[in-house]
Amino acid sequence: MGFLSSKKRSRVNLKVDESKDSTHSRSSSPTPSTRSLSPNPSMHYRTTHTLIVGQIYNDIILHVSHFPAEDTKLRASSTEQRIGGNCVNTCRVLTQFPKTHVWCMSAIGSKESSAGLLSELESNGIKMTTCLYRQSSMPSSYIIHNEASGSRTIISCNNTLEITLDEFIRKIEMTSLTKSIQFDFNAAPFTWVHFEGRNISEALLQIRWLETKGQKENWRSKMTISVELEKPDRQDIDLLMSNGDVVFFSKIFAQARGFNNANDFLEAVKPDCKPESTLFCTWGEYGAACLEGKTGHVEQVKAIKADSVVDSVGAGDTFIASVIYCLGQGLSATIALRVACETATQKVSQLGFDNLGGRIDPLYLDKINVIKPKASNDGRWLSADSYRVL
Repeated sequence: MGFLSSKKRSRVNLKVDESKDSTHSRSSSPTPSTRSLSPNPSMHYRTTHTLIVGQIYNDIILHVSHFPAEDTKLRASSTEQRIGGNCVNTCRVLTQFPKTHVWCMSAIGSKESSAGLLSELESNGIKMTTCLYRQSSMPSSYIIHNEASGSRTIISCNNTLEITLDEFIRKIEMTSLTKSIQFDFNAAPFTWVHFEGRNISEALLQIRWLETKGQKENWRSKMTISVELEKPDRQDIDLLMSNGDVVFFSKIFAQARGFNNANDFLEAVKPDCKPESTLFCTWGEYGAACLEGKTGHVEQVKAIKADSVVDSVGAGDTFIASVIYCLGQGLSATIALRVACETATQKVSQLGFDNLGGRIDPLYLDKINVIKPKASNDGRWLSADSYRVL
C-alpha cells in the first residue's frame, strides 16, 4: 500500500488530445509534467477517462538495517514521507500512458490540511476533483523497510469515514454536467471505473447504481467496471466477484481459499463471476494468469526475472494500471497480461513509480507476436524492432 518515489522525476511534457473530452468538465489541475514517454505518432491511441476509487494514505517509511525485535530500540538510517495507497499507486502509473485521463476518488482530510497533497497529485496529472473532504485526519501507514532483506512491514491506521453512495452519486453527476450542455446524453461519465476492494457494502451499491444508470441512459456498454480482491479477510469481499467486468485477484487471496496456483484458482472462481468477465490473478515471482470469459481460456505468463528486488510495494497496483490501459486501448487480455507482468517486474526493480509507463508500447505488441525486449531504450517506448518475434 505504500508509495516510494525517487526525488528526481523526469520532466517530459506530453501534449494530450482533448478533442474527445466532451463528457468531462475541465479540471484546473496543471498539465502533467511527470510523463515518462511521448506517444508514437504512427499509432492511434484511444483517449480514455478512468476513475480509480480507493483510499489515499500518508506513508511514513522507516529505513532500518534489520527488522527490530519486540520491545527493543533501533535507530533508523533514514525516513521518508510519501503519499500512498493502492488507488494512488495505480493512478501514478496510469498517468504515464498516452491519452489517459485519470481521476482519483478518495475520502481525505480537511480542505486546508489536504491542500499540499492535492497539489502534488494534480501536478502529476491526477485529477482530484472527485475526492471528498473529512474533518478527521488523513489515514496513515507506517512502513518498516528492512534494508538487509528488502522486506516492508506495513502498519496502517484509518479512522476516516468511507465514501457513501450519496457522495459517490454527487461526484459522478458533477463530472457528467457537460453532457446536457453538449447534448451527448449517451456518453458515459468515465470509460473505466475501478474499485479498490474496500468499503464493500457501499462499493456494491455504487456499482449497482452505475449499472442501473448506464442501462437507462444507454452508455453501460461504453464503460468497463473493474474490482480488486486483494485482502482475503475483509468482510463480504467475495461479493465483489460478480460485480466486475474485469476482476483482479491477489496471490494471498487465492491462497486463503486453498489454492496453490493461479490457473486452478481462476477456473474455480469463474462460476462466481459474470459470465463474460475477464479475470486476472497475480502470483508474485511466478508471474500471473488471466481467464477470458468469452472463451474460458486460461493463460499464464511467467514473471521476467528482476536483476534485483529494490522496492516491491505497489507491484500489484502497477499490474492493475497496465491491464486497465491495455484493455482500454482495445488490446487482448493476453497482451495486457504480458505488458502488466513486464511492467510489474520493472516496478520491483526500482524505487518508486517513475518511468514505468514507457517501458513498452502495447500497441506494437498487438501488431506482432512478441514478449521479450532485446534492448531497453532509456525508459522510452520500445519500437517493434526492439523485440524478438516469437
